[in-house]
Amino acid sequence: MKRVLIILLFITNVAFAQQQQKVHLDDCYKSMLTNYPLAIQSDIYSQSSELSVKNLKSKWLPNAELNAQATYQSDVIDIEVSAGGYKFGFQGEKDQYKASIDVNQLIYDWGRIKSAKQLESANLKVNQQNTQVELNKIKEQINKFYFAILILQRNEEVLTVMLNDLENKEKSVESGVKNGVLLSSDLSALKAEKIKVTQSILEIQNQRLATIEVLSELTGISISYESEFEIPEYSIETTDNLNRPEHVLFNYQKDKLDATSGMISKQNRPTVFAFTQLGYGKPGLNMISQEFDSYYYVGVGLSWKFWDWSTTKREKQILSLNKDLISTQEDSFNKQIAVALKNESFKIKIYEDAIESDKEIIKLREEVSESARFKLDNGVITSTDYITELSKETQAKIAFETHKIQLVQSKVNYLYIKGEI
Repeated sequence: MKRVLIILLFITNVAFAQQQQKVHLDDCYKSMLTNYPLAIQSDIYSQSSELSVKNLKSKWLPNAELNAQATYQSDVIDIEVSAGGYKFGFQGEKDQYKASIDVNQLIYDWGRIKSAKQLESANLKVNQQNTQVELNKIKEQINKFYFAILILQRNEEVLTVMLNDLENKEKSVESGVKNGVLLSSDLSALKAEKIKVTQSILEIQNQRLATIEVLSELTGISISYESEFEIPEYSIETTDNLNRPEHVLFNYQKDKLDATSGMISKQNRPTVFAFTQLGYGKPGLNMISQEFDSYYYVGVGLSWKFWDWSTTKREKQILSLNKDLISTQEDSFNKQIAVALKNESFKIKIYEDAIESDKEIIKLREEVSESARFKLDNGVITSTDYITELSKETQAKIAFETHKIQLVQSKVNYLYIKGEI
């Protein structure tokens, strides 16, 4: 039985190790694009546009209205004719009643509905691309918190190594104090430094936990503190190609203005329609009759607004000016992108140089710390001197690990600015 329990415990531990969550930056992007509330806007815009197009198509269907009225008028037709000694005539009724069904059928609209459908399609693209632009901005926040977690994780690891060194040195100092080689103050200084480093580790852990919660909220991924964050690997190619969603949006906005201009051009074109009326009233179409009667008529009509005092021309000029405004916004955006890329390239060079310097500094600091450790064991220096050198070594390692993460972050930022991730 005991053997079975041991086997089950082993299997459980293996399963737990296999289930340890690994978090990738690309997965954060993909999850955000699916789970963030803005993500459903594209579907909403699509459904709304589909309904609008159906409404436009329905304009080709007959339009029927029911109308009814009852009137009383102060005067009516009164005709009296005398001929051959006879008198006859007609006098209308002052109270009249009428109920009818009026049907209109569009026959030809010179492309109005087609233009309206094209405008609706262009508007849908603009709305959906606006959503993509807003979602893309969230990637910048994800980058910020993702790499903050990585830096905090590395800092915690380095400080933990320092804490272990202090604990090991504390044991040897205790022995030295017992043997009268070292002072008790040396032991106290080590213990105080241990508390200080432990406090720093706890602060980092709290910061990391808070940052993980924010990242989890942004991406919709359930991330635990034990999750392993992968350092992404990206290569940078210095090309002038940009693939930002804003550029697509600028093009869609211009297309929308072109579609609007096309619809305006056709709003004053003639329309041909058929109409009919089925009615019942007193009188009917026969004005002489004073009885209720049914009636109908059919016909074909034409409507043409052939003069609008140059309103259409001015509206198209306004659209042209708006298109120029979009072009200036695009130029301004490109200028900002160029500046941001140069700034990020400069950072990449700084971090690359810093990493090389960090390696040299760490090597020298390790030598100094090792010498200080030997001197402390022999009572040549105090533990305070040793702690000072160990802290400098630790800070050098923290700077090295931080610069490595910042280098990757700058590369990711560079690719984000170009629109390649």
